[in-house]
Amino acid sequence: MGNKTTGAEESSAMGRMVRETSDTVASRNFFGFWATDSWRPSVNLYETRSAFLICADLSGMEKDDIQVQVENNHLIIRGKRNCPMPTGRERAVAVHLMEIDHGVFSRTIEVPSNVDEKDIKAHYEAGMLWITLPKKR
Repeated sequence: MGNKTTGAEESSAMGRMVRETSDTVASRNFFGFWATDSWRPSVNLYETRSAFLICADLSGMEKDDIQVQVENNHLIIRGKRNCPMPTGRERAVAVHLMEIDHGVFSRTIEVPSNVDEKDIKAHYEAGMLWITLPKKR
């Protein structure tokens, strides 16, 4: 008879390999980090009788680093947010967890047909970009 393994033995061996790999990674104090090419800021969309209001979460940004455009019935919010780093410390910093998006971002929102595009206004306050899209009269 040949050496045959059962499904339970294979499952047990696979589980052991996963645990060993996890233990190895954990012992190196390594945390997974995968950078992306760009990120999308979170937005809220509100509607009043006279306008649509968009609020985009862009905390940590400078007003001049944010671009707002209307192209082909689409509102486009673009920019680049720098990676937040501790200040007043030595230059070499170990990063153990990085959940705050940074780098280039873009968010496109379709503009409703009843919006008066020439009167769209935006202002940046307390880390939030507020865009007013007035409705046509």
